[in-house]
Amino acid sequence: MNICHKPPNKIAAETLGQAAAQGQGQRARRNGWSWPLHLFQVTAWLLYLFYALVGFGILVPLLPHHWLLAGYVCPGVCFLYHLIVHLSAVSIDPADANVRDKNYLGPVATFSRSQHAHIIENHHCHVCDVDVSAKSKHCGTCNKCVCGFDHHCKWLNNCVGERNYWHFLNSVLSALLGLGLLLLVACYIFVEFFLAPEVLRSDQHFDAVQNHTDCWFVFLPAAPLLTRAWPLLLTAGIFILLSLLTVILLGHLLAFHLYL
Repeated sequence: MNICHKPPNKIAAETLGQAAAQGQGQRARRNGWSWPLHLFQVTAWLLYLFYALVGFGILVPLLPHHWLLAGYVCPGVCFLYHLIVHLSAVSIDPADANVRDKNYLGPVATFSRSQHAHIIENHHCHVCDVDVSAKSKHCGTCNKCVCGFDHHCKWLNNCVGERNYWHFLNSVLSALLGLGLLLLVACYIFVEFFLAPEVLRSDQHFDAVQNHTDCWFVFLPAAPLLTRAWPLLLTAGIFILLSLLTVILLGHLLAFHLYL
């Protein structure tokens, strides 16, 4: 999966040149909330809601009493911190300072390869029409120069540059830690369901159905909902598979950036 597209070190962007050559009027994007939203961005938010709802609403409440507090607090802090830094990484405008000082959200100039070999020459961007720093590169997707350009992340729907790289890296790290902890909880519950299911029925709501081993509760303790065993196992299984895949992808992404 091509999570993030990182262009080569050359400042010229072939895709931008082709797009701009089609005509004038292409606009720049301010941040990750600028339309259109990317499919990966919407998928990331849906996965976050799924992991939070299933993890804290179904799986963690089944833990034995002596593990409940840790089950809520440890992954909960990671999920909350991830939400904060993720929103920051999406909302921050990573554009070059001179680009931000200019009203760049209107139609931008059309880049012509017949006039210029590169989009940025002598620290001047011919599309943004401003002088930019030596560390800036022009993103063909956002159509603006980004200071300390690292890559354009489809999951954030925003460029990752000098201004939001720290938020991006912490977003990946917190997601990896929080989801990893919930994955351990899910695996524990899945195994204990077959080995010692009575350990998972410590909540007082199970007293009313103690003679019905196929009856389980979800969304304890605030909104207990009675269900059968197989939907619970199916949900836990889907959660384990999805979270395992996500942890592998996040771990690969984090290792790659730590290596860089």
